[in-house]
Amino acid sequence: MRIRLIAAAAIALLLVIAATSQAQKPPKAGSVTLTASAASVTYSTPVTLTGKVKGAKAGVVVSLERRAADATAFVPAGTATTDGTGSYTFTQRPAKSSVFRATAATTPPATSADTPVAVAPLVGLKVSDATPRKGQRVRFSGTVRPQHDGTRVAIQRKKADGTWATVKTAVLRDAGSAFSRYSKRFRIRRTGTYRTVIAAHADHAEGVSRERALTVG
Repeated sequence: MRIRLIAAAAIALLLVIAATSQAQKPPKAGSVTLTASAASVTYSTPVTLTGKVKGAKAGVVVSLERRAADATAFVPAGTATTDGTGSYTFTQRPAKSSVFRATAATTPPATSADTPVAVAPLVGLKVSDATPRKGQRVRFSGTVRPQHDGTRVAIQRKKADGTWATVKTAVLRDAGSAFSRYSKRFRIRRTGTYRTVIAAHADHAEGVSRERALTVG
């Protein structure tokens, strides 16, 4: 009788161990999705990255990695855990155009497809006089974030057909580690709408300022 009780206790213990092991075992690999809330954002603007691990429940760890557009290696960008539906969310504020991917701690690990997010510089534009006299010189100035010292920006005027033509260019000058400045003064002879543009380059998309209307009196 005693032997039977010991055997029954041993079997029960093995069942508990097996159940515990099964509960702690990562889920089997499934497809992992990753979607960005926007394909392109302006510098300093957050982007939300959401996804789902197929077949997963709550508590699966998901690691996010980021690769700058002008780099070759991915670097860690954060971790999250899935909710009861296998979904997860990250919020990022990329400083330059980047590619993201997510890897779920399944067995074996499952990785999403690459998700690119383009980042455009934040371009400011001010004018010294929005209602100049005909032929008066007006100063166009502003900042570009992040810093792009030495790069040229284009000051453009809107044409009658809605397209834009460059009327002047200016070189970005050092204004500290966070941003660059530009300034250009030229004559305004007729009413028009202007903007400043920095062309797309290796690590950023094209950046465009807000439009400024000048009315010649």
